[in-house]
Amino acid sequence: MASKIRKFKNRLFLAEIFKISISAFGGPEVHLALFSRRLVNEKKFFTQNELMETYSICHLLPGPSSTQTLTTLGYRFGGPTMGFLSLLVWVLPSFFIMTALSFVYIYLPPEAIHTLRYIQPLAVSFVIVAAIKMMTPLMNDRLSVWLAFYAFFVCALLRHPLEEYIKTPWIFPFVLVTGALFSYWANKESVYYPEKKIKVNWQYLLIFAFLFIVSAVIGKLTHSIYAVMFENNFRFGSLVFGGGNVLLPMIYEQFVQFKQYINADEFITAIGLVQATPGPVFAIATFTTGLALESEGAMGQLMGCIIGTAAIFLPGSLLAFWLFPVWNNLKKFRFFQRAFKGIIATSTGMVAASAYLLFLPIGLKWKEPNNFFYTNLVNNHPVNWLNVVTILVLCTLLYKLRMPSPYWVLLAVLAGIIF
Repeated sequence: MASKIRKFKNRLFLAEIFKISISAFGGPEVHLALFSRRLVNEKKFFTQNELMETYSICHLLPGPSSTQTLTTLGYRFGGPTMGFLSLLVWVLPSFFIMTALSFVYIYLPPEAIHTLRYIQPLAVSFVIVAAIKMMTPLMNDRLSVWLAFYAFFVCALLRHPLEEYIKTPWIFPFVLVTGALFSYWANKESVYYPEKKIKVNWQYLLIFAFLFIVSAVIGKLTHSIYAVMFENNFRFGSLVFGGGNVLLPMIYEQFVQFKQYINADEFITAIGLVQATPGPVFAIATFTTGLALESEGAMGQLMGCIIGTAAIFLPGSLLAFWLFPVWNNLKKFRFFQRAFKGIIATSTGMVAASAYLLFLPIGLKWKEPNNFFYTNLVNNHPVNWLNVVTILVLCTLLYKLRMPSPYWVLLAVLAGIIF
């Protein structure tokens, strides 16, 4: 009898997650509000304190914060199996939508693609406004402001004189680690707790480390495009602090600038489309990896969508499963208390850098594509004033109005059809 009741509760819980997954537009903050409304206030699966504690735990980890929060809530509700099922139910709707869009986008006629031209400035505006909103809470803390500027300076401004060194996917973990270390050194705020022995289940951390290392080795030795795609996305999911907006510059650097798997127009369109899709922003990896494997045929592209989705979400979930049982003790360590401010600040600076890098191809006119040295600007009328003014107007509206993202995308498509 007890097992039947447990199964019934599990089904109810997963049903609620599915309802959230098909209505969760907007990003982690909106997702958290939905978790609170449906899982706490309406169904009372958790208390508000349990939800916020879980949310805080996941912010200590790289990966998609809202996905990790929901996965960890599933773990909290019914153990690892429920955590994994929660992850699947949460991710699958966005996976199917972004996979379908990756195929539709390829076969759209030029006239139809032209109607999407306003999605690019809209996507850039989304990232700019996200950077502004992330930067605002940091303004009262001088250390955080300087670390955010440091990340922006290295990831955006230094790339032109030092592109040979900056144009690498490893620049992002370098900035995050140095920001955390500097914060640990400069931030003396911590609470002393007597050291206690911590019992840790290393299973999930070992699986994470095994996949991280083995995927890199296999990709390097075999040069298989499928192995490389898995390694790239698994690395992204392992190193992103701060949510989907921090993921964007990593994918852009690797897929557009470094390896040129896709072009800037395709990437910026992907940002606009994922904003109109319910679920996690990390689902952009489904679309970009599918397009990157377009040359492998329809089955290859489908495999790309599957690989991108699995690899981008797996690391954060494994780390959440590892950390959650030991959180109450681990959060007392001085290093985490003092370094976390630096991780958040540098992540914010990286979002600002992504906004700058995404603005360049559509805000200015270049002689050669994907060459953003200012000596490559066209001589006559180098500024694309239509896009610049559109971005300024959209940023103002996005910041002031609380209209859901899908409506903005729909308006952008309608504007492309009409004008």
